[in-house]
Amino acid sequence: MKTKRKKAAIIIIGNEILSGRTLEKNSNYICNQLTEIGIICKEISIIPDEKKKIIEKVNNYRLNFDYVFTTGGIGPTHDDITSESVTAAFDDKLVINKEAKSRLENHYSDDLFTKSRLKMAYMPSKAKLIDNPVSIAPGFFIENVFVFPGVPKILEVMLSEFLRTFEKQSKIFKINITTILSEGIIGEYLTSVQQTFKDLEIGSYPYFKKNSFGVSLLVKGEDKKKVDLAGKLIIEFLESKNGQPRLF
Repeated sequence: MKTKRKKAAIIIIGNEILSGRTLEKNSNYICNQLTEIGIICKEISIIPDEKKKIIEKVNNYRLNFDYVFTTGGIGPTHDDITSESVTAAFDDKLVINKEAKSRLENHYSDDLFTKSRLKMAYMPSKAKLIDNPVSIAPGFFIENVFVFPGVPKILEVMLSEFLRTFEKQSKIFKINITTILSEGIIGEYLTSVQQTFKDLEIGSYPYFKKNSFGVSLLVKGEDKKKVDLAGKLIIEFLESKNGQPRLF
């Protein structure tokens, strides 16, 4: 019997994202990394640093998805409230994690180990650590909720290492095709291909690059033969219309 594919959701936490002050990059990286191990991201939410909203979103997502990834709000400042919010979502106790504290003390042995820095050792009593080889302060997970920092360069290293512990799902096959034809010309044909291959995902994404226009077509699915055949049909159609298709 075919194993049901695992599904994930992402919660981006931070007023700085919603205000436009900071460009959100983490969801893109997480989605790509999950796809590489066969996990599909089905939903992404960006929410403010508000305890009630974090609790509500965590509780909703953890009941409806196999994995939930959060980013942001686990630093040393007053508005970093993700740890206490996730703790409340699980009706757990916020405590000092001894291992996290030890790592932070060693890291700041030549500097002041302030109360603000100690704050990064607080997490749910049932939490397990996610290693941080960049800035030491660990993330954590509790059940199916995985809590990461918001700084992209730190998250990227932590996530790539941590996902090595996940069991890989069956591969998701992809074909990317570009064409100079517009969606208005190719849309009807793409609809017919999608109707033929209902279990594939066929996406159409216009782009502008170096004063030139084009459309990127992504064919994605679990059956390699179907993905290859759908891609072949699309390329043949584009060639018949002088659409200059490129496959990569």
